[in-house]
Amino acid sequence: MLTVDSLGKFQITDGNVIVGDEELRSNMLSKLLLYILLYRDKTLTIEDITTAVWQDEEIENPAGALKNLMYRLRKTLSKHFGNQDFILTNRGSYRWNLQVSVNFDIEQFDKLMNEAKQENTLEKAELLYEQAIALYQGDFMVRLTDMHWILTLNTYYHSLYLSCVKALSEIYLKLERYENLEKICTDALKLESGDEELYCYQIEARMRCGKVNLAMDSYEKAREIMEKELGVRKTTILNKVYDELMKISKGGSSYNFDEIKEDIEEPNPTGVFMCGYPIFKEIYHLEARKSTRSDEPENLVLLTVQARETEEAAVAEFRVKQVMTGLEETIGECLRVGDVAAKYSDTQFILLLPTCTKELAMLVANRIISRLYAQNSNYKKVNVRIDVEEVSMNGKLVD
Repeated sequence: MLTVDSLGKFQITDGNVIVGDEELRSNMLSKLLLYILLYRDKTLTIEDITTAVWQDEEIENPAGALKNLMYRLRKTLSKHFGNQDFILTNRGSYRWNLQVSVNFDIEQFDKLMNEAKQENTLEKAELLYEQAIALYQGDFMVRLTDMHWILTLNTYYHSLYLSCVKALSEIYLKLERYENLEKICTDALKLESGDEELYCYQIEARMRCGKVNLAMDSYEKAREIMEKELGVRKTTILNKVYDELMKISKGGSSYNFDEIKEDIEEPNPTGVFMCGYPIFKEIYHLEARKSTRSDEPENLVLLTVQARETEEAAVAEFRVKQVMTGLEETIGECLRVGDVAAKYSDTQFILLLPTCTKELAMLVANRIISRLYAQNSNYKKVNVRIDVEEVSMNGKLVD
């Protein structure tokens, strides 16, 4: 039997020998092997396989290219696992040899999840969810998500993993296993840092364990993420957790001015002030009030990330999300102390540039985009539109 791992890493083993990316030495071989293993119960035509492996690439001789790639794959498998027919050839098609049994981690993950959902006993469901989570060593085939079908599976199993963690979190709460709850949420947040529910479970676990300072750290991190990702200062769920946290951490005690100052002070401020859109609006309103005493120009810059129309929806969404992450980092590198930036939507950042003319604002925006494209050539596969508006600070910001 061969065991296949695809969550967090891609490798295949017979229990003695391990073949991974280093042994395959080619993303094309990895794609081919993965595709055949995923659909090993089917006969695959040359067209099926070439479409999956080469995607939108133009190939002059698909059958010949696939024949050569298949030869290399067979040679690699035979070299490590012995001379046997792993892949069978028919006229115009290929298929996995069903005499070679395969234990695939994603199939085991699905099976454990389904069994856990149907289990009525908390302790048994707990064990099944724990086994499923233990299999999830990372997202599915992260190195190959430029392929449509791999990206789709990557998204599916990422979502399924989060559902698994949340279901197990509910069980841990009922069984009062707070240390376990903290661990699985902390691990899950490494893979999904923007999930509010995970933060709430983590905060509650830390409160129940008496780790009040760590719980407060979790809350502050969650609040920061919600402001940046969703543009909200507090949500109903976080509000509830925060109220309970404040009862535990502050209670009815009073504090002196030095303690309050220490709590609100920002040490060594540098660079742009990145905040959620609600806070951005409040800063704008404050600047508008101050403008009565100053004639300094102010400019709003809107940066909009636009995928190409030819991209499929899932690929376009993935590329835009990648660029938005890179754009946030680049904005932080390019803007000054005193500038303000916020994520306005899933595809936009808005900047407020004090003491800056419209022409200079356009130069700043172009410098941001140039640096963004220089950091990663893949970012050039999307467009970033610039809109600049010179604003009279006696005017109003339109929502």
